[in-house]
Amino acid sequence: MISRMVNLPAAALTLLLAAIPAAVSQHAAPDARGKERLFAAVFIVRGSVSGNAVGGYGLYVRAPGDTAWTRITRSNTLAFGLGFFDNGRTRRYYMAAGNGVHRSTDGGKSWKILTSWRTEEILCVVPDPVDSAVIYAATPFGVFKTVDDGTTWEKKMNGIPTWFVQRIVMDPSDRKTLYAATETDIFRTTDGGEHWRALGSGLEQVLALLQLPSDPSVIIGAGELNGIRRTTDLGRRWSAARGADSSIIYTFRAVPGTNEVYAAGWKTGLLKSTDGGASWTQIWKAPGIDAIYSLFVDPADPSHMLLGTVGEGIYESTDRGLTWRPAGLPGTQVKQIEMYP
Repeated sequence: MISRMVNLPAAALTLLLAAIPAAVSQHAAPDARGKERLFAAVFIVRGSVSGNAVGGYGLYVRAPGDTAWTRITRSNTLAFGLGFFDNGRTRRYYMAAGNGVHRSTDGGKSWKILTSWRTEEILCVVPDPVDSAVIYAATPFGVFKTVDDGTTWEKKMNGIPTWFVQRIVMDPSDRKTLYAATETDIFRTTDGGEHWRALGSGLEQVLALLQLPSDPSVIIGAGELNGIRRTTDLGRRWSAARGADSSIIYTFRAVPGTNEVYAAGWKTGLLKSTDGGASWTQIWKAPGIDAIYSLFVDPADPSHMLLGTVGEGIYESTDRGLTWRPAGLPGTQVKQIEMYP
C-alpha cells in the first residue's frame, strides 16, 4: 500500500535528547541541542527476513551535516509517515506506523501508542496545529479522529463511500478544512471531518495530494489513473497537467513561497513544475531507481533536497535536483522524509 504525509512548521526551541531506553539503547538518538534533524520513516527493508544493510525498519534520524542515519524506534516498527506539533510550549512527534499512531513527547527517546482500534496500518497522521488533543489519521479503514489526545477515536467517513484513505492534507489557513485522498476521488471537509464532499477531480486510487503553500486555492492530485490533475479554485474545476499525462505519482513537494513543485513516482524520475503544477518536465531520470516514494526540500535552502526510494534508500541533491548521490539506508523503502528540531 502506498501512502504519503503532511508536515507542519516547527519553532526553533532548544531540545536536548538523552539516550534511548535500555531496550533500544544501541540505537541512541543524536544530541541535537536545538538543531534541526532529518527524520526518515522506513516502511520495509529489502531482505529483512534474512538480514539487511541497515538493521531494520522504523524511524531514523540524521543530524545536520552528518551522513549516518540512526534508528530511534524498535527495528520491527513499520513507519509509514510523520507528523509534528509545536506551539512554542509543547513539542510532540507523531509516527504513523503499522501498529498504530505513536507519539513522543521527549524528542524520540520514548514512544506511546495512542490508537486502540484493531487495524494493520496507519498511513498518515495529521495533528491539529493549535489543539494538541486533536489528531487525524488516514487508514485502510477510513479517516479517524481523536479530540482527547488519543484516548478515544471516532471514524469520520460521512460522505466518503469507500474505506481506503491514503492521505490527509490540512488547509494551512483553516484547520477545520481537510482533504482526503481516497480510492474514488479527493474529498473535502470544512467542519473537522464531520462531513465530506467529493471534489470531482477525475482521479481514482488517489496516491498523492498537495495544497500549494503559496496559493492554497491550488490543489494538485495524482492517482493510478489520469496522471496529475489540478484545480485553482479549491476543487470546483479540474484540468489535466501538461507533461505528466500517464505518470503514476506517489509524492509531491513544494518550495515554500514559490510556484516551484516537484513530483515523483513509478519510473518517473524527478519531475519539476515552475507554474504551480500546471506543467511538468523531467529534470532527472533516476537511473537504476524504479520508484520514488518521498521527497523533501529544505525550506531554508531549496537547493538541498532528499528523496526516498522503493528499495534503494535515500538520495541527496545540493543543486535543486539536477544531480544526486546515495545518502544512506540502502535497501530500504522510505515513505516520508521531514526536518524537525
